[in-house]
Amino acid sequence: MNKKLLENDFENIFETPLSDYIVDKINKYNFEYEEVTFEEYNNALKSIINSLFNPDLPKAGEQRLEMWEKGWGENLEKLQKEKKIDSINPLYFGKFPIVRFKQRFIRPLTKEFEANSLSVIQDWLFDKYLRLHDHIYEFGCGTGHNLLRVRQVNPNAELWGLDWATSSQGIINEIRKNGIDKNIYAHRFDYFNPDLAFSLGNNSAIYTVASLEQIGDRHTKFIEYILQKKPDICIHIEPIGELLDPENLLDLLSIRYFEKRNYLKGYLDALKKLEKENKIKIIDARRSFIGSLFIDGYSIIIWKPKNI
Repeated sequence: MNKKLLENDFENIFETPLSDYIVDKINKYNFEYEEVTFEEYNNALKSIINSLFNPDLPKAGEQRLEMWEKGWGENLEKLQKEKKIDSINPLYFGKFPIVRFKQRFIRPLTKEFEANSLSVIQDWLFDKYLRLHDHIYEFGCGTGHNLLRVRQVNPNAELWGLDWATSSQGIINEIRKNGIDKNIYAHRFDYFNPDLAFSLGNNSAIYTVASLEQIGDRHTKFIEYILQKKPDICIHIEPIGELLDPENLLDLLSIRYFEKRNYLKGYLDALKKLEKENKIKIIDARRSFIGSLFIDGYSIIIWKPKNI
């Protein structure tokens, strides 16, 4: 029997009533799904466990730059050829028939289910926090597709896409050149070696979406960059192991997968330490209960540096 995620499902996980803007977004997406069978559940567990014993599973880190350069380069070539905005959509969504929702597996009836679920998280956060900022920066922006989602809630902000892959800057420049968005700009930025000369504009906000995950426990330099530049708000949608429940089997496997892939580690703990030192304020830190087959990877952290 088909089921469907509705407005109240997202209100429950976000623990707040949703604006008409977000409800309209949810209603436009197809969130139909089916519960998994016992066999599907077992097969999903086996896939995850087998991956944890796979010695060839790629690890995040500096050595992956060439792979990201090539991946975004494919999107750039497609955009230059087709001149269509759909060309910048990443190709890594919808690869598996099973996703996570509220600590269980479900089987979506559309390939776009996971991408749309992540879109709702972004829509909610952008609607709530980014409508009034003059300068908005996405670090690790990839193809820039998330920035165009920001544009839907803020028509006037100067948008910046930052990424360590030069093909990403090529995509952003094509977006501006083709008139898709005339107030969007790009700059090369490497999490491992932040460009301290790159300044943020007044009344600025920054955010990341599944990009900080690539730096493992090497987040000190980026945090120091943020503390120096003092944006008004920082929003992260990332895999945060500290927010998951190791007593829950699916959460535990997600944590182990983070470790196996060398995904973001200790970031929230580092922010909590800075908060105790009165250097920052953590506004919110919560899991979204939305994820892919292998991980519950879309947790939320919102914080801001203090002007001291």
